Amino acid sequence: MTLNSSSEIKKPSRRSIIIGLRVFTSLAVLTIITLLIFTASRETWEALLQVNPIYIPGILGSLTLYILFESTRIRLIVHAITGKWIPLGYSLQVIFCGAFLSAVTPFQAGGFPLQIYILNRAGIKVGNASLALLLRALFYLSGLILLSPFLLPYLQMPYEGRSMQFLSKYVIFTYIFLFGLLFLVLFYPRPLKRFFYSISLHNSRRTKWTKLLYKIFREIHRMRMSFFSFVKNKKLYALIILTLTIIVYIPNYSIAPLILNGLSIKVPYFDTLLRQIFLLFTAFFFPTPGAEGIIEGGFTALFYSSVPRHLIGVFTILWRFITYHLVVIIGGFLTLKILHPKQSSSSIPRVS
Repeated sequence: MTLNSSSEIKKPSRRSIIIGLRVFTSLAVLTIITLLIFTASRETWEALLQVNPIYIPGILGSLTLYILFESTRIRLIVHAITGKWIPLGYSLQVIFCGAFLSAVTPFQAGGFPLQIYILNRAGIKVGNASLALLLRALFYLSGLILLSPFLLPYLQMPYEGRSMQFLSKYVIFTYIFLFGLLFLVLFYPRPLKRFFYSISLHNSRRTKWTKLLYKIFREIHRMRMSFFSFVKNKKLYALIILTLTIIVYIPNYSIAPLILNGLSIKVPYFDTLLRQIFLLFTAFFFPTPGAEGIIEGGFTALFYSSVPRHLIGVFTILWRFITYHLVVIIGGFLTLKILHPKQSSSSIPRVS
């Protein structure tokens, strides 16, 4: 349903956030404890005492660079749609608050409404804000499509162990499903619309689900037209944004090899990047908030043959905390501040 003002945007309640946060925190703590129980030993603590601190600035710098690149990408998408530049503060809120809400909601689906609300506070109409977030997701998927040929060796490897075999099959299934669904939504939405309508009817009569689906597909149609119009009329913007989408994640994926170097473990840099991209597919459609537990398990399985057993758990915990949990923590403070009644008006300057 199209909304026209920030007052009409349904913001997540504090109660639902707190419940989701408790579930996410419990899963995170349980995952950390499990990893340490099965991998930590006396060798682990001895190795941690020998960590090279020279890599810490590089790790934090890579995370900062990633956030700034992603912030620039969001601002560029909004500028391409509206011709206006939103302040850096708002684009940072989109990143941090989106990460937090995705972490505390099932299927990572909770960040979208609050991100629209943030962009609306920046002076962007709700329809344009929705389109900006849609384009952000579509360019992200497009970037994965371009990188997918490099992932084929990982899909074809004869993995040992059920966990890696399951992970590989799940990635293939998710890849086919995601891009199949994206293809249908963009190019053949009517058959998809008829199918969902047919299963929503009861005795050939419309139900509340039919009415809801009508609103959803009306919004999908509007966004489809806006997307094709954007790609057709803003070709240069589209090319720049797609290029930036691929570049933006390089600093983020460089954190893992930097952590390994700090632990005195040498692994091929490019191979480490591709393994993380391969792992991204496992995050889709898992019901746990933030895919917590799933990502750590997949990451451990992917690097188990390259990293000594006594360090694989610590490596996974450090990687997950720096690349995700730290962003979620910052996003949590920002989200609670934004949702506080006294924070209804922002001190950050709006777009002109």
